[in-house]
Amino acid sequence: MQVIKAGHWWYAVSAICLAGFSGHVLADSLDEQRQRYQQVKQAWDSNQMDTVAQLMPTLRSYPLYPYLEYRLLTQDLSQVSATQVKQFMATHPTLPPARNLTTSFVNELARRQDWIGLLAFSPQPPKPVSARCNFYYAQWATGQRQGVWEATRDIWLTGRSLPTVCDKLFSVWQQAGEQTPLTTLERARLAMDEGSGSLVSYLIKQLPDDYKTMGDALLKLQNDPNSLESFARTVGPTDFTRKVTLSAFTRTARQDADNARSMLPVIARLQKMSAVERQEMEETIAWRLMGNDATPEQAQWRDGVVRQSTSTTLLERRVRMALGAGDRQGLTSWMARLPADALQKDEWRYWRAAALLDQGKRQEGETLLRSLMQERGFYPMAAAQKLNERYPMTIMAAVKPDPSLSQLPEITRVRELMFWQMDNLARSEWVGLVANRSKLQQEALARYAFEQRWADLSVQATIVAKLWDHLEERFPLAWNDEFRRETQGKGISQSYAMAIARQESAWNPKARSPVGASGLMQLMPATAQHTAKMSNITFYTNSSQLFDPETNILLGTSYLEYVYQTFGRNRILSSAAYNAGPSRVNTWLRNSAGRIDPVAFIESIPFSETRGYVKNVLAYDVFYRYFLNQPASVLTDAEWQRRY
Repeated sequence: MQVIKAGHWWYAVSAICLAGFSGHVLADSLDEQRQRYQQVKQAWDSNQMDTVAQLMPTLRSYPLYPYLEYRLLTQDLSQVSATQVKQFMATHPTLPPARNLTTSFVNELARRQDWIGLLAFSPQPPKPVSARCNFYYAQWATGQRQGVWEATRDIWLTGRSLPTVCDKLFSVWQQAGEQTPLTTLERARLAMDEGSGSLVSYLIKQLPDDYKTMGDALLKLQNDPNSLESFARTVGPTDFTRKVTLSAFTRTARQDADNARSMLPVIARLQKMSAVERQEMEETIAWRLMGNDATPEQAQWRDGVVRQSTSTTLLERRVRMALGAGDRQGLTSWMARLPADALQKDEWRYWRAAALLDQGKRQEGETLLRSLMQERGFYPMAAAQKLNERYPMTIMAAVKPDPSLSQLPEITRVRELMFWQMDNLARSEWVGLVANRSKLQQEALARYAFEQRWADLSVQATIVAKLWDHLEERFPLAWNDEFRRETQGKGISQSYAMAIARQESAWNPKARSPVGASGLMQLMPATAQHTAKMSNITFYTNSSQLFDPETNILLGTSYLEYVYQTFGRNRILSSAAYNAGPSRVNTWLRNSAGRIDPVAFIESIPFSETRGYVKNVLAYDVFYRYFLNQPASVLTDAEWQRRY
């Protein structure tokens, strides 16, 4: 066998792969292609490029051949022409790795200092910052300078550090005198907002001597937020100093609301704040006083601020406080201040109806509830239960997929990627495919994934296409046998455990959150370890096992059972605990002190994520009960009748 010399392998492999190789590849079985594909990958990883050159052309009909082409193309971009890159992108426009190819090649052309070629390859500025910097530098280098300085300023004005590849663009921008002291101050302000102290210090050093007072004041404020009043006295008032003051005031209010209240009149006067700006400052404090620990005087001041507010989120927070306190009169009063569009939300439609019922206006209240229960989700289900009526389940039938769908290149690649357990790449392929299809095609793809038992891809298709009424495709009975087995003998139902998993991971067994929660039921490693010890699950030894669906379901249902029993077999409380932790749920229960009904308790949960989580899980449980032929109301009798 001829060995390809180092440095010449790329030409050799490319020549063979791009040539009209004639072999009997169409006659090869899929198993044979998979075997050769694995051989090529192994040879590539061990730098046996002669083997790669020999085997690659035999895989042209294999679904994952484009991935080999991509690897070949990007192995050494210094040897690649713009024509080759464009041809590859035209041939494989939806291939996930190719989405970054434009950026990579723009940066490669910049490395070559081929500025004319760069602009010919990318006539429009790319989105990634590094490639955008190279693009505008290319325009400057070729004399196409209209708009370059404005674009450079837009890139430079960020509170975060920028790639070093941008330095040459910034250098010519600065040499042209475009980095003014005011521009430098503006970036310093943005860096303060981001909490990037080192960048603030670096920028302040660039200021000329006549801006020393301002620079020193900013540095002092950055290092000591309590020096805000001193800052307000020392500088300004200008639009710039007011922006800095408002941002710093937010940090102060978060640390000490009373201190912020005391300094507000002085700061507002010194900086000549407008009425709108002063209201913004007061609302910042009001947010910090929304807890149950506010004194009567603080609460009175806070409510005065909220009454003057046009912020829907602040008003809604106050409505929820009234709900949590069991203050039905306050509930009606604060809801009356909500704008008309906010009142169309499911939660406020429900509570307007409840208020009417409390006032003895039965016909009006029930009419509102019947209208609401025609919708989809937790509150429509709660409306049905309040009326003591069955919730009308509406399921949209999906378009039947054409058999030819299975031959789409993207779908054949998805199937092979899943075979090789490259699930995240398969998901990227799938999302790209669904996103670029018509509505009817999206429905067909969602149904196709459902029929193939690709649960996470079925769900993803409904999310991308917003197919909210296609309940079968949104809520597939994934890992049905495993959930049935692991919930037998437990208090939790199969449908409830599946609802938790569906909410947590959307049926992606490889899901991993930024904080490390893993697998179908998104268990934290420490929780999994504690649960394994508590439940005597001895085979669990490593957090990587959480990506195994059976192990994850075993540990997840065991932990869910634990919180379910801890909170008196109440799904509202156990769902909140699964999301936010048991200690927070105990705090919320102490605050509500048995004064409120279940729906009010859910709506008064202060964390928007947990509030939405509990509503979703309870609604999803209804859907799964329906598909398991176990229809039930959204809440059990015990959950509905309990005071929280």
